[in-house]
Amino acid sequence: MAEAVVTFLLQKLSDLIEGEANLLLGVDEQINSLRDELEWIHSFLRDADGKRKENERARVWVNQVRDVAYHAEDVIDEFILTVELRRRRSTTTVMGSLRSCVSSTNQLKALHNLGNQIEKIKKRVEEISANKSKYGIEAIQLGEPSSTILKNQGSSSSNQKSVPFVEEADAVGIEDDAKMMVRKLVEGETRLSVISIVGMGGLGKTTLAKKVYNNTDVRQYFKCSAWICLSQEYSVREVLEGILKQIRVPGEGEKEKLGEMNEQELGMEVFGCLNERRYLVVVDDIWSREAWDNLESVFPEGMKGSRVMLTTRNKEIALYADIESAPYELQFLNEGNCWELFCRKAFPKSARSSCLLSPDLKQIGREIVAKCGGLPLAVVVLGGLLSRKEKLASEWAKVLKQMNRQSYEGQSQISRILALSYNDLPYYLKSCFLYLGVFPEDFEIPSRKLIQLWVAEGLVEQRRDETMEEVAEEYLEELILRSMVQTSKRRSNGKIKSCRIHDLLRDLSITEGKEDKFLDVQRSVDFASPARAHRLTIHGSIDRYISLNRPTPHLRSLLRSITELNGEQLGKEHWRFLFGGFKLLRVLDLPRIAILKLPKEVGEMIHLRYLGLRKSSINRLPSTISNLANLQTLDIKSLVSHIQRIPSSINGLGELTNLRKLGIRDALDSHKKALFESIFKLDHIKLLRLHAKDDNTLPTLMLSNHVHLYKLQLYGRLKKLPDLHELPPNLTYLSLGGSLLMHDPIATLEKLPHLRYLALFNKTYMGRRMVCTTSGFPRLEELRVSDLTELEEWQIEKEAMLRLRCLIIRSCYNLKTLPEELGNMPELTELKLQNMPSKFNDRILRDNGEEFR
Repeated sequence: MAEAVVTFLLQKLSDLIEGEANLLLGVDEQINSLRDELEWIHSFLRDADGKRKENERARVWVNQVRDVAYHAEDVIDEFILTVELRRRRSTTTVMGSLRSCVSSTNQLKALHNLGNQIEKIKKRVEEISANKSKYGIEAIQLGEPSSTILKNQGSSSSNQKSVPFVEEADAVGIEDDAKMMVRKLVEGETRLSVISIVGMGGLGKTTLAKKVYNNTDVRQYFKCSAWICLSQEYSVREVLEGILKQIRVPGEGEKEKLGEMNEQELGMEVFGCLNERRYLVVVDDIWSREAWDNLESVFPEGMKGSRVMLTTRNKEIALYADIESAPYELQFLNEGNCWELFCRKAFPKSARSSCLLSPDLKQIGREIVAKCGGLPLAVVVLGGLLSRKEKLASEWAKVLKQMNRQSYEGQSQISRILALSYNDLPYYLKSCFLYLGVFPEDFEIPSRKLIQLWVAEGLVEQRRDETMEEVAEEYLEELILRSMVQTSKRRSNGKIKSCRIHDLLRDLSITEGKEDKFLDVQRSVDFASPARAHRLTIHGSIDRYISLNRPTPHLRSLLRSITELNGEQLGKEHWRFLFGGFKLLRVLDLPRIAILKLPKEVGEMIHLRYLGLRKSSINRLPSTISNLANLQTLDIKSLVSHIQRIPSSINGLGELTNLRKLGIRDALDSHKKALFESIFKLDHIKLLRLHAKDDNTLPTLMLSNHVHLYKLQLYGRLKKLPDLHELPPNLTYLSLGGSLLMHDPIATLEKLPHLRYLALFNKTYMGRRMVCTTSGFPRLEELRVSDLTELEEWQIEKEAMLRLRCLIIRSCYNLKTLPEELGNMPELTELKLQNMPSKFNDRILRDNGEEFR
């Protein structure tokens, strides 16, 4: 981790020298000298960092390097903040030549102070560098040269860009267990019973439960099913909402209705939905009797044979939930199954590759697997580690030697194996892995948010031919290949939509993060001890933490757990302290905070790159928001749609030139011109969502210069559809609603060369005829047509939409029939007709027989 800290600091020093040359006159030589000294240390650091667990001298030296790098970063950020704030004050409070004089004097003071601090840091770095020889650290056997390690661990260069699609851990050796569980579910008692899978962490309880849950016989027997993850950190409200979303199709205004219910009302809603059906609800990873008490009342008897399935590490909880149902205790894998699972992970392209192993390599591999003790998680993680190594006996022998050598006090075998896999990560992946500890246990992590946070934190390298978001996606794919992260969902284009981290690996990320002062996770009861890490996630009341009035100037990220309940309020004094005591923050994520107006002091947090106030009640932004020139993500999506409004500071949006994602609801007529001008300046924007209030017309936008914009969602009346040359050139996702267009939009949209997803809904088109011409939509994969109430005829010409895989048509009441050409589309595998007239459905079945069933 120390290498990542120094790498980031070196980049910051280079950016400072290149971007602020005029500002640094007088101290530029000192900063250059500091950078040169750090580069020498950096060349030695990677190997020393890997040995710090085994050698006390290496540990002390690495920690000293890390601390001085953190300190240097603080000094630079404080200098930038001081100069910027003084510049603003001088331009707003002083006039004429006096203003220039004051500004110049202030800058000289700031430069003098920076020079003194840099000189002290440089001396400290020189001392630390000299300590390598003084205390014999250079004599420590540090292993291979860095170039070899990079080769073995997987370089981040462009030739490693493409990574194959790999599913989460394969289920091996649990076929008999799955058959037994299926019988318990579908052939058991007629009463509502609780079926439990019990076993230690990493044994494969969730893998078995998923295999059973997706079994064909189970899916047919239970017409209603839901899967929820509970863990130690959970919100009853979110659990109930999660069940409801899976057991019924949400209607109009459903989200708002649920948002207004209390927990008791939500529980009654779940009870009512389940009561008349035979259902299966899986509660994955339950930790306490209290958790079962909080949920038991929402599970009715239902139809005969309804079931609740639990996974837990605690047999007592299983018996407490249902004393009459014997828990199913999962066993360790046998030697043969362990080897099969290992080969599937070490050779992801084909498990048969293991047959080609040399006798020496196979022998070493079996010795490695034997040390896993039959625990699937250990096997999977080690397989992922060796999948990134060369298939040479000498390389695998090094891993075996490390396993034999590791004997950290108090660590179990599984902990040592997980730590070994973490230590084997390239430096650029270590910090990204540790960052996963900010999310709650068993939380399904949205990949977009994770990537936005990684980029905002500066954990992603800049490459010449790729955006940082693309690089971050590759980082995530590599962590999945190494089995350090699990895929939850993938998008239609194969990219990761969400992911999870096993709770044992999450524990590792938190432990390592605290030791490296990278990350701290605290609950309210922990607040007696101040945070030492650069990033802090709070589970509990953030009000109480801020009330301690303990400034933490080194803090770079402050995050509140998204699983916390609604309604926590922060007073003005708390916000002022927050913005005054944490001015170096890059990330501030406070979901579910009851706030209507953000204080103007937020404009002084010039280092802020990510500001998250999701599910808050905010309805206004101050004009000072335009001062946040580094801001990349501003997330203020709310629970209730009507409280999202355009701020009077809309003109300032154009100053947020690093903004990647923007969503605005209830755009008012009086802001259209300002909105157009602001959006035109946001040339780094990747996702744009505009929602007009009532019958208001959306502003006409010119988006041809937005080369990074790939996702566009527009809801509201359009005077006309933008011409092809006015649309983003690389658009892949487009959703139009309520547009009330009189001319067929397909004539323009079918020419978009990269479009993969298109949704037309709620009277977007008011015409009677829609035509897709030959070769139209060359890359379209998913098309949704909904509530086009005037549409009667739809024609698709030959060779159009050849890549279409999914077509959904809903509530098009006047549509007479489907286009004939749909039957000739080679990749169309999913056709859904929802809420269509019975005459239409009968005609389709009569005319096409089984073709569209």
